[in-house]
Amino acid sequence: MQPSAAAALYFFYQITFMVCKKRRLLLQACFVLLINFSFAQEQKIADSLAIVYQQNQLTGTAKFELLRDLSFNELKDLKKGLRYAQELIRLAEQTNNSSFLRVGYFLLGTKKRMLGQLDEALAAYFKSAEIARKTQNLKAEAESYSAIADTYITANNPANASEYYKKAIVVLQQVRQQSKDDSITLASVFSNAGDAFRLTGNADSAFFYLNTAKAIFDKVNYPSGKAYSLGNIGMVHASTGNKKLAEKYINEAIQMLEKNQDYYPICVYLVSMADVYLDKGDTATAVAYTARSLHLAEQYGLKEQIRDASLKLSELSEHTGKTADAFRHYKRYVAYRDSINNLMSERNMANQRYNYEMSQKQIEVNALNRQRDSEKKLTILLGIILGLAIIIAAVLSKNNQNKQKAYKILTAQKHETDRQRSKAEEALNELQLTQKQLIQSAKMASLGELTAGIAHEIQNPLNFVNNFSELSCEMLGELKDATADKLTGSDKAKADDIIGELAGNLKKICEHGKRADSIVKGMLQHSRTSEGKKEPTDINALVDEYLRLSYHGLRAKDKAFCATFKTQFDQAIGTVEIIPQEIGRVLLNVFNNAFYAVNEKSKQGNSDFKPLVTVITRKVENNALISVTDNGIGIPHKLLDKIFQPFFTTKPAGQGTGLGLSLSYDIIKAHGGEFKVETTEGESTEFLIQLPLGNNNHKTISKAPAVDMK
Repeated sequence: MQPSAAAALYFFYQITFMVCKKRRLLLQACFVLLINFSFAQEQKIADSLAIVYQQNQLTGTAKFELLRDLSFNELKDLKKGLRYAQELIRLAEQTNNSSFLRVGYFLLGTKKRMLGQLDEALAAYFKSAEIARKTQNLKAEAESYSAIADTYITANNPANASEYYKKAIVVLQQVRQQSKDDSITLASVFSNAGDAFRLTGNADSAFFYLNTAKAIFDKVNYPSGKAYSLGNIGMVHASTGNKKLAEKYINEAIQMLEKNQDYYPICVYLVSMADVYLDKGDTATAVAYTARSLHLAEQYGLKEQIRDASLKLSELSEHTGKTADAFRHYKRYVAYRDSINNLMSERNMANQRYNYEMSQKQIEVNALNRQRDSEKKLTILLGIILGLAIIIAAVLSKNNQNKQKAYKILTAQKHETDRQRSKAEEALNELQLTQKQLIQSAKMASLGELTAGIAHEIQNPLNFVNNFSELSCEMLGELKDATADKLTGSDKAKADDIIGELAGNLKKICEHGKRADSIVKGMLQHSRTSEGKKEPTDINALVDEYLRLSYHGLRAKDKAFCATFKTQFDQAIGTVEIIPQEIGRVLLNVFNNAFYAVNEKSKQGNSDFKPLVTVITRKVENNALISVTDNGIGIPHKLLDKIFQPFFTTKPAGQGTGLGLSLSYDIIKAHGGEFKVETTEGESTEFLIQLPLGNNNHKTISKAPAVDMK
């Protein structure tokens, strides 16, 4: 921008400030439009605005904005930009303007960081973040977090840097959701985070964040941001060995930044280009790029870039055999490195929260030997170094011993804790099992008392019904014989019909009375508490005994009944602690159901069907498993949830009370086991009974595997 343009800009400031004293928002909006219009020419803007500043005729908000833009756009003379930021802070504090006070501290931190004064940069950024939080300015808070992270990266502290990059991204994502738009600030954080991943060797994450940043910069048309993204992407390509793309992106970035006179990143990219040419074997070009980086860094007082360029020149000189030049450049590197790190040390001692790790001073033994110091100073220096080494070794040895002792103590405590926890779990499982058994026993006892009372009340009238129905049948017979000779013709026939109908009705009453009597007895059997005691029982012998008892019992009732049963017993089960009579009742119910199912299917007229009941016992972990499988009619799936309910039966009326499986289920649960059924309607049914061996806790049963019966 030429002087005439500067005069026009100054005229714009004066006129707008005079006209818009009551319209400060209009002044701010117009000025932002002007700055955005020439955003790619930051240094030229700074030079032009400096003329306006020298006139010293602006006050209030207009002067705050002028100092802000002067400090932001001043890239060539960082100390001058620093003075602008300091004056902005002073004026903002005088007028209690928190908005521009935050901006002033942020700009102060930026200039301090570019000058290598990292501790003062951190202090300024933290103040900026604190003001942003108090004023609830989310975007400004995120900008401060990002700048703090950048400073930690410069201080070689990636752990703290990652923490503050994450904070910045979280806050900016909130801003992005509220405004539903991309921002330069969010892109800058992505760009810096990508560069941090590049430094730690994570190329994939670096490419992701940098490309995301570039997409936002392209969208908002921010030239400086695009230049930074291109340069950083180029350095990632360089680290992955893609020299062609690295050279392309870095050169594009340098050309764009030279137009803006932004030399801070240019110095970084020039050193990276030196690495590219060194990998190509072109040492001379690599030296030229590095020398140019050092020259620009010295010209504009960029300590970090002077340090990095000096180290690279030392490496290149050593590579070409120029030992003296290598030592000279290395001495300069050490001086600037220690200058930056010592400032960071003071900051760390003043603020324990951030606890930076100091880089150890590297002292080159060959360089010390070349120095022509006196023998006495050299001896003292070596003695100090040796003493420090001994102290450090002693401290490390002591720490190592303490760590080993602590590890042994923690290991012993962990073993003891695991043992106690295991004992507690076993005790809890035993307690839960005992509790279940007690609850079941209490339930059965309570139900037994209730049903016993009901049964006694029902039994007497039921006996009267049954007895008098039979007696009435006999009396009707006598009545029929007595009237046989006294009635004739149609009267006799009519009387015989009435007597016959009454006899039939009384038989039905007697039949259903007996059925009700069996139901009452089943209720008493279901609810009575067992007085038996658990005893070691051969489960295989018990299963075999009740299987044959069930089969021969059904054969005795129905001569036409015919079925085949097969057994396979696991002798590894041994004895099981059970009440034999109770488990026998369960087995008898299950076997009766299985034989009933195959018998019903054989009545369907399929000549190829062969009724078969298979009984298998197996030891599964600490449990005895009894599997009873039949190839009968199966159970409809819609009825599976009801088969263990009292008084529910799939048999026709009069053939079952519906209490067998319910009683069996309660008995198995009282023994700490499980009772389960699996079925395929029309094909088969399998009942699975699991009983714990000894005092072992029961586990959920699963379907038994197929067994070869041959």
